[in-house]
Amino acid sequence: MEENNTEKRNLQESLPVRPFILTVFCLFSFVFFGLIAMIFLLSVFYSSSITEMVLRYTPETSMTRAGVFLYTLGGFLFHVLSLIGTVFIWKMKRKGYVLFGISTLIIAGYQLSSAKISPLTTVVYVFLIITFGVFLRKMR
Repeated sequence: MEENNTEKRNLQESLPVRPFILTVFCLFSFVFFGLIAMIFLLSVFYSSSITEMVLRYTPETSMTRAGVFLYTLGGFLFHVLSLIGTVFIWKMKRKGYVLFGISTLIIAGYQLSSAKISPLTTVVYVFLIITFGVFLRKMR
C-alpha cells in the first residue's frame, strides 16, 4: 500500500504544472475551436443547401457542390486538429503544440489568402499560436 502511494507521489511530482494563464487560454481555445468545428460539421451535412443559397444570392461565383463540401470538410478537419492539439497542450505535451501550430497556421494562411475574410480573425489564430508558444519550455 505504501509503495503504491509513493509511486503516485513520484508521478505527480514529475508532471509539469500547468500555469493558470495557460489554463485560461486552453479553455478559450476549447470553446473557440469547438464551436467553429461544430459549425463546420453542420455545414458538411448541409453543403448542398449552402451551395444553392450561394448560387442564388451570388450567381457570379462558380462554387460547385463538391467545392463547398471540400471547403467545409477541410475547415472541420483543421479545426478538430487544432482542438486535439489543445487537448495535448492541456496535458502539457509538446506534440500538442506542434499539431495545434501546424493546423492553425494552415487555417490562418488560407484566411490571409482570401480577400473576403477579415484579417482580425487571422490575428486571433496567430495570437493563440504565439501565446501557446510562450509556454513551450514548460511542456514535456
